[in-house]
Amino acid sequence: MLKKLVLAALAPVLLVAQASAPIARNPIVELRGAIERVNLSPGQGVPLIEVKQAGGVTTVFLGAMRYLIAENFNPKSGQTVTGKGYKTGDSMVAIEVTLVEEKKTLKLRDEQGWPLWRGGPWGRGGRR
Repeated sequence: MLKKLVLAALAPVLLVAQASAPIARNPIVELRGAIERVNLSPGQGVPLIEVKQAGGVTTVFLGAMRYLIAENFNPKSGQTVTGKGYKTGDSMVAIEVTLVEEKKTLKLRDEQGWPLWRGGPWGRGGRR
């Protein structure tokens, strides 16, 4: 009886912990091109890169500046980049980005779409 009560009490918490991030409802797209512009300046909004591809320029939103610094991720204009992310209009929110020449991959989101830089009482996904 006690086990059933504990499971019933934990069910909402377990469901929340497994839920996907709202961004994960968007289609996943892949990217390959040359970085045309980098915006990683503190205080300038979400760090992003603009990538020139055959179909035009795509803005790629990366994530928290502190996470990019901690992961030693420093993209430069002219570098070849590949990646995948969630499509948002003419831009994308990155899941992962690879600097091809450096063979450096930055993972930004987990399988459910939650940012890897978030913390909190419920682990890397933080409170949802």
